[in-house]
Amino acid sequence: MTSSPSPSGVQFARPARTYFDLLLAASCVLLILSNIGATKAVAFGPILTDGGFFLFPLAYVLGDIISEVYGFRLARRAIITSFISAAVAALSFWVLISLPGADFYENQDALATVLGPVPLIVGGSLLGYLTGQLLNSWVMVKLKEKTGGKHLWGRLMGSTLVGELADTIIFCSIAAPILGITTFSQFLNYVLVGYVYKCAVEFILLPITYPVIAWFKRREPSYGVQV
Repeated sequence: MTSSPSPSGVQFARPARTYFDLLLAASCVLLILSNIGATKAVAFGPILTDGGFFLFPLAYVLGDIISEVYGFRLARRAIITSFISAAVAALSFWVLISLPGADFYENQDALATVLGPVPLIVGGSLLGYLTGQLLNSWVMVKLKEKTGGKHLWGRLMGSTLVGELADTIIFCSIAAPILGITTFSQFLNYVLVGYVYKCAVEFILLPITYPVIAWFKRREPSYGVQV
C-alpha cells in the first residue's frame, strides 16, 4: 500500500489493515506483567505457585491464535518481539533501582524488594517462554498441515502439552530458588501445579478460543489466500 498525502501535501505511511499488531501488543504486555507477578510466591494451602499464574496462560492462548491465523513465521516474530520487550522491561527496572533516590524518597528498599528479583525471574521466564512458545507454535502449525486444518481442539491441546512442559520445567528450575523453594518436594509441587494449571486453563478456555479464532479468520482479508 502506498502512502497518501495529507491536505498539506505531507506524506504519511498507511499500514495495511490487520489485527496482528493488536495481538502482538497484547502478547508483550501480558508477558511483562506476568514476569512482575511471578516475583511473588503464592500458596493456596499446600499448592505452591507464583503471582503470574492467572496471566501467563493467556499468553499461550494468544500464541495459539496467532499461530492458527497467521502461521509460524508471524508467530515467531510475535514471540521474539515479546521476548525483547520483556528483556527491555527487566533492564529498565534494573536501571530504575540503581538510580540514586531523592533524600525524601522512602520507598527505595520496597522498590528493590518488589522489582529487584524481576531481572532474575525474567531470565528464567524468557528462556522458558522462548523455548515453550516456539515449540507450541511449531507443533500447532505442523499439526494443522498434517490434519488439513481439521481438529482444531486437538491442535490447541497437543501444542499446549508440548510447549507448556518445556516452558514450565525451564522456568521453575530457575525461579524456584529465587522464590525460596528449596526442597525437591516443593519443587515438584511447583512444577506439577504450574504445568497442570496452565494446560487446564487452555482447555477451559477452548469454548472461548474457538470463536475468537473464527472471528479473526473472518476479518483478516488475506486468510486462506495462497501466496
